[in-house]
Amino acid sequence: MSRQINNDGLNLVKQFEGLRLEAYRCPAGVWTIGYGHTHGVKPEAAISEEQANHLLAEDLAESGVQVDQCVNVTLNDNQYAALSSFVFNAGIGNLTASTLLKRLNTGDYDCVPSELSKWVKATDPKTGNKVSLAGLVKRRAAEGELWLKTDSDDPFLTSTDMPQRVYADDPRVSYRVAARDGLRMRSGAGVNFDILQVLPIDTEVFIIKEKDGWAAIDLQSDGAIDGWVSQDFLKLKSA
Repeated sequence: MSRQINNDGLNLVKQFEGLRLEAYRCPAGVWTIGYGHTHGVKPEAAISEEQANHLLAEDLAESGVQVDQCVNVTLNDNQYAALSSFVFNAGIGNLTASTLLKRLNTGDYDCVPSELSKWVKATDPKTGNKVSLAGLVKRRAAEGELWLKTDSDDPFLTSTDMPQRVYADDPRVSYRVAARDGLRMRSGAGVNFDILQVLPIDTEVFIIKEKDGWAAIDLQSDGAIDGWVSQDFLKLKSA
């Protein structure tokens, strides 16, 4: 039996997904019903609130299993709920490819809220461009707050006062395109994949993962893979 998401996590998901008893298209153009359920939804579908709660329980159980399968460190109930909410919304593929997971699995628990905050873009179905959405900004903030929620009596950790010295949390290494004629970004790791675009020399990129001399890169610093390039034509930005 899979671990259940706690009430704080369940309420967070319900708040941001909202309840719709008739099928609708989400902002990204995906047919959706109930509390953000998307599997097999048809345009004319209609359900009851009881069915919506049942579908949500199933979806969150699936998300939780996926979190358990890829996270190698111990999570408390709030941390587990926060990541389950993220996976339910963004998908397990984005978590497994993320800097968030890589850092968390080294024991860097503190990185999670700031890494979550990068995942605020969706593809506009009208233009095909990635755009930031206010709803995603708010949801990532709520998930980060749930991640940090603690029973600690440490006044530093629990204070609502704003500290006057704050620091960025982004240790990723920046690379630049070193090919004078531009670098072909492809849809997969190899020359047989389609060319998505040509990146001009000195374009800044972040490497998300590597495979056989190819790098999956992030162009917009949002944690999402934009395409693949040959690592032979990437240099450290400071180099």
